[in-house]
Amino acid sequence: MIRKHGSAVALVMMALFLLSACGPVPEAVNTTHSAPPAATDKAADGPTLTFRITWKGYSGRGEAIAEIVNAYNAQAGDAWRVTLVNGDEDRAAIGLLLSGQPDAVYVLPYRFVRYFGASGALLDLTEAFGDVQSLYYEAIWSLGGAGGRTYGVPWLGHSMALLYNKTLLQKAGVQAEAIRSMEDFLTAIRAVRDKTGAGGLGLVGAESNDLSWMVNQFVYGYGSTLVGEDGKTVTLNNGRTAEALRLYRDTLGPYAQPTWKDDTAVEVMDYFRRQQIAFEILGIWGVTDIEKNGSPFEVGILPLQAVGLCSEVGPLMLALPAGISEEARVSAMRFIRHMISKDAQAQILKGEYSPEHDTYYPFRTPIRIDMMDSDIFREHPEYRVFIEGFATPSVDVPVPAWQVVKDEVYAPGLHRVMTGEWSIETFLTDVEQRGNEILGGQ
Repeated sequence: MIRKHGSAVALVMMALFLLSACGPVPEAVNTTHSAPPAATDKAADGPTLTFRITWKGYSGRGEAIAEIVNAYNAQAGDAWRVTLVNGDEDRAAIGLLLSGQPDAVYVLPYRFVRYFGASGALLDLTEAFGDVQSLYYEAIWSLGGAGGRTYGVPWLGHSMALLYNKTLLQKAGVQAEAIRSMEDFLTAIRAVRDKTGAGGLGLVGAESNDLSWMVNQFVYGYGSTLVGEDGKTVTLNNGRTAEALRLYRDTLGPYAQPTWKDDTAVEVMDYFRRQQIAFEILGIWGVTDIEKNGSPFEVGILPLQAVGLCSEVGPLMLALPAGISEEARVSAMRFIRHMISKDAQAQILKGEYSPEHDTYYPFRTPIRIDMMDSDIFREHPEYRVFIEGFATPSVDVPVPAWQVVKDEVYAPGLHRVMTGEWSIETFLTDVEQRGNEILGGQ
């Protein structure tokens, strides 16, 4: 909490694009509520860029981003001003917008950057932003590229950490700082169960997006991968993946919340909030969720790497359409540099404002490595773990075609494993066979 200090892959894709052809034009968002009048007047007089985010502009997150945009507009000088517009993560709709509204800056999930970059819909940013590559972990920077070229610059995102209830651990006599391996962690959750009656780690098992990214952190942590370097071969049918799945289902499962096989991350958050489990794997919003609900206990944060797991990451990138005009391109490049600056990145960690609590709550974290040395991280050193998690990421969709594998094969199969309908061996064989067919056809 940060206190307020003032105010068939090709066929599938074709179908998706056709279905969205009559979709609505993005709605402009009023970003002038906190901008100086002079900046507002100038923005109305000259040419403007649109900045399409992945949230509604009227949301707390949209308003937090609007403050950063307004700060840019106030000092833009001769550059084009920026107008914030509502957005989402509808890939088909974004594809139409990239070709129809070229004078814009887009916030895109890394998987979309790779997809649209490889298809020629995004501007090559390799030379323009090569000088900032060293500010990011290589694993994260590479997620904004395709074919050896850069199409997206990391802006903000999330990495997961192991959150814990300090009160429950104290009652159980568990020292969080002593948890340095999976064996240590298993000892800790057994102590919590024996001495407090609470569960250990909150797990998800429902057939949902949450199951995939949650389990992948174990798969990557145990040294396996989803696909090969060529992006066309499934590589997870091996003993390491099987061991990770057995740990998740057979070892951790008995200590999880009793309904875990039917739960998503939403239910896990609720169990954690009600102090019925001692640990959960979540991003920074898992910390602020407890604070927003009256702080019934203090949340501790451990890196997933401490227990041998890799952090699920979700970097959002700033990207430009390939057809952007030369005039707009100059201003768009300047705007991107502002948004990745340390000052603008600090505004991200400041978070969204809650009128109810007169407080700002972080909802995502900056990705630049050097932000860990900034004032805001010195004030909140516990948040550094969320940047450090980007160093060894678990990537839920390593190649665009894996999204189809995930939706049609991987996630449904994982659910069957968790419920006991399928054996782990049956699942891994099925994913390898059907996944290779999908990846090979891309």
